[in-house]
Amino acid sequence: GPDWRSVRDAVLDAWGAYDRTGRLDDRPGLARCLPVIELLDDDVDLAPARHLPPPTATGGTGRLTDVRERLDETLRLTAELTPAAPAAEGAAPRRPLTTVGELARAGALTLRTGTNGGHARVPVLTDHDVLTGTGPSGALPESDEEPVLTEPGDVVVPVLGGGTVARVIDDATAGAALGRGLVLLRPDRAALDPWFLAGFLRGTANHRQASSYASTATRLDVRRLQLPRLPLDAQRGYGDRFRALDEFERALRLAGRLGEQLVRGMYDGLTDGTVAPD
Repeated sequence: GPDWRSVRDAVLDAWGAYDRTGRLDDRPGLARCLPVIELLDDDVDLAPARHLPPPTATGGTGRLTDVRERLDETLRLTAELTPAAPAAEGAAPRRPLTTVGELARAGALTLRTGTNGGHARVPVLTDHDVLTGTGPSGALPESDEEPVLTEPGDVVVPVLGGGTVARVIDDATAGAALGRGLVLLRPDRAALDPWFLAGFLRGTANHRQASSYASTATRLDVRRLQLPRLPLDAQRGYGDRFRALDEFERALRLAGRLGEQLVRGMYDGLTDGTVAPD
């Protein structure tokens, strides 16, 4: 969700500057001072988008160059991280399976669900953050609930929407509160490798058998998700492969975002005259 604290600070800063001097220099994409007569014409429209066009996403040709360089670097990294072609297909091994619910009852992992609020002033990891691979972006409403705070190695799974996603919490995300619609699995490292756990929870068939389907929504029962019973050394072999896939996926996402910025910036530059067509 929006960072309301930043929104509040931006509004009060702009209003404070105007209140002190009676004028305000334009702040592209943020604030602009206009005479009332310009707002009250034949077509009265107070929507900010009409009077305050957003700045170009690139911030000028220098920014475009930076985006292009970052995109080149990210594409090279993506090529390096691309998984090798798998070996010839063979018969799938028959392995004994367990479920998240059974592992929780045995003490091999702890299962927690996101809360609707809390008293801790920390960022919130939302289901959108997990699905898009971005940092915590939510805010925690005030309540008497005790928030669930993430720790490195936790595995977070969204329960709504039908996406096959499981995210391993790293040091950068640790400490964020768990948002609504998310389930946190905290594995006992002596029994479960976090990347092994997250990787097997992402299997398409696994999600299908653990989900319930309604006319408008899909809900995942995390306790029904399955994974094979393997010794810790074998788990780590799978975990290393799953971690490498996660690095590849994150590089692809970054390349996509940078590519969109470059394309949008080129369109903006060509149409506003800051980029020449030749």
